[in-house]
Amino acid sequence: MDPLATTDRPVAGHDYPADWDQFLAFFPDEAACLDYLERLSWPHGFLCPGCGEARPPWRGSRQRLVCRSCGHQTTVTAGTLFQGTRTPLRTWFAAAWLVATAEQGVSARQLARALDLGSYETAWTMLHRFRRAMVRSGRPRLEGRVELGTLPAPRPARRGGPGGAVAAIALEDRGETPGRVRMQRLPSPAAGGLAAFAGRVVEPGTLIRAVRLERWWPLAELGFMTERAPALTHLPAVEQALAGWLRGTHQGATSPAQLDWYLDEFTFRFNRRTSTHRGLLFYRLLEEAVVTPPVPYRRVVGS
Repeated sequence: MDPLATTDRPVAGHDYPADWDQFLAFFPDEAACLDYLERLSWPHGFLCPGCGEARPPWRGSRQRLVCRSCGHQTTVTAGTLFQGTRTPLRTWFAAAWLVATAEQGVSARQLARALDLGSYETAWTMLHRFRRAMVRSGRPRLEGRVELGTLPAPRPARRGGPGGAVAAIALEDRGETPGRVRMQRLPSPAAGGLAAFAGRVVEPGTLIRAVRLERWWPLAELGFMTERAPALTHLPAVEQALAGWLRGTHQGATSPAQLDWYLDEFTFRFNRRTSTHRGLLFYRLLEEAVVTPPVPYRRVVGS
């Protein structure tokens, strides 16, 4: 089996596994996982991070890749989400498969049981790191007609935790069906923060529709057309879907401090809800994992 032969249009069963049986055939051991990551990182062949030399590297001990020109040493996992991990790559890949192919995702407890990880904390950290990779690098901004709003962030399960945070939501209105969504936690519902969010995720010149907004001029200053609507077409249903997903899959065990990580996962799933090949989501997740910088544990727990 020679995966990743076609990177422009990945093919199920060839560039990525189409089902669990193929997953086991694709990744029988750590060496196969390393080879897969190397091909994802350098689909056109190794390129030295130090000097840019495009020649096959020397292969040293401990999976080191050594540039034949400048002697720069690197590894397949260096600078990726997997840098410094002590968890076998095959376990990471299995986790990515479960996360990407489960229609509603998996909770940390479900992942710990499925992969026999031994601790809830390990599963929880893996999931949060994958969530950071779910934000596609260089993704295009929303365009056309966009619905804009906010919703209260879930309050922490324990009493006395911080509350009052909100999530900003921007959603493309494509007539009968919604388009892509973008979400981000905001410290407050102030119009300035919401406008700044729109400026980051919506293409200038787009028509933005909203029901309630204290100040409209920040949006106009950013080059948006605006429309006050009596009601929005698709945003309420997406808000309900998000709330139901947080309650159902994660049992409401989300804190405002880590809300962005969960919003990233919901966005990843919502924007790919029509995908007919669940294995392709696994491919896209790993594709982003190799360009996502490592996320230290202290950053995960302190977010």
